[in-house]
Amino acid sequence: MQVGSTSNEGNTLKKVLIIAYYWPPAGGPGVQRWLKFSKYLPENGWAPTLLVPEGAAYPVLDASLTEEIPEGIDVVKVPIFEPYDLAIGLFQGKKGTERLGSVSATTKRSLSQTLMLWARGNLLIPDPRILWRRRARKAGERIWKNAEAEGHPFQALVTTGPPHSVHLIGLDLKKRLNMPWLADFRDLWREMDYLEDFLPTERTKRRHAELEQAVVHHADQVTVPTPGVSGSLQLQNGALSHKFSLIHNGWDPSDIEKETAGAEKVQPEKTSDTFHLGHFGSLFPTRNMPGLWQAIRQWNAQVPEGRKPIHLDLAGNINANVRASITSALNDTEWTDHGYMSHAKAIEKMMAMDALLLAQNNNQTGQWAIPGKAFEYLATGIPIAVVCPMPSDLGDLTAEWGLTAAHHDDVEGCTNMLHALFLPYTSNLQVALNFSRKTLTTKMASCLNEISDNLD
Repeated sequence: MQVGSTSNEGNTLKKVLIIAYYWPPAGGPGVQRWLKFSKYLPENGWAPTLLVPEGAAYPVLDASLTEEIPEGIDVVKVPIFEPYDLAIGLFQGKKGTERLGSVSATTKRSLSQTLMLWARGNLLIPDPRILWRRRARKAGERIWKNAEAEGHPFQALVTTGPPHSVHLIGLDLKKRLNMPWLADFRDLWREMDYLEDFLPTERTKRRHAELEQAVVHHADQVTVPTPGVSGSLQLQNGALSHKFSLIHNGWDPSDIEKETAGAEKVQPEKTSDTFHLGHFGSLFPTRNMPGLWQAIRQWNAQVPEGRKPIHLDLAGNINANVRASITSALNDTEWTDHGYMSHAKAIEKMMAMDALLLAQNNNQTGQWAIPGKAFEYLATGIPIAVVCPMPSDLGDLTAEWGLTAAHHDDVEGCTNMLHALFLPYTSNLQVALNFSRKTLTTKMASCLNEISDNLD
């Protein structure tokens, strides 16, 4: 969107500078939140300019998301050097998808890996992207001042993390230029589960808390995707609760409509004698579901009357420990590993399933997080099985949707959940529309309007 552009109503759009690490060609859920907001912000009175890294070491690439970058949007790329990721690649060789810090606590590590983890956790705070901070801050300051000099100033700044070092870029700019600043926390910071994998010292933990607090205190607005993330941030910032706004992740109508329109080409995968249960996304060690694997094995060994055998379809990266758990419980004919899929291909595959499997981490972080995939699942109108900690934000939300959930280790609960998938299912379009990217962008635009109006 170019400077001076107008909305459909003929009003000049306000300008917002968005600093993000994840941007196409990056894949995964982290990139989609602000890619979609950027798509619909102009309809809500805001013209976005993106400041993103050039040459980033993204763990997953998805070229299909590049096609979704809004036409005419300003994207400024600032070079980034990521020596830590280069070192990981040298140590791991062809393992690629298994990144240090995402492995199970029981996984045996070499001395070199342990040293790398310690350095990552205690020298690069809050994360390795801190090395981009100075260069991105200088670029952001230049972009902001140039816009003012040209008579087309920005009205707001947005930073989105993780990586939470992006928020420190926003903190720098706020202190220098005192612009209206919205900090969007897509996930936890000091209480994120994977931080423990990096062997943090007590001093490091205190530093994370100090940096998180500084961002919350200086930001004019803080947006979060779940009640749990909000609760974590407010734990040490309770007096600032008025700054917080809950804006869930969501689904894009254009994604679902596109695949629904072509549903005839994927329907043949729905065989008459097998019930396909599909999971889309990574299966980390904390997402292992031995209770479900065992429930499927018992189900297929003696299929209940009036039911079908269940076949498990997995699309996404699978941790080695999770793979071992699956193969120890299920026969090779009972599950298929489809590997990583682009977002577009994943949605196409979803539409071919009889039911969808939604899983969350079996730990405290999992209690406070809701996978973005939940909302796309809801929009498909296909029955959903939920495996999550009890209680949890995900369990509470999906219960409101009328879905049955079970714990990762609960064989009986998972069996009951499988039975529920065969009951008549009526999707609720109105509920799904509450979580459409269009609806959620309207909420985000309201937050931007509030901080820009307050500082006028």
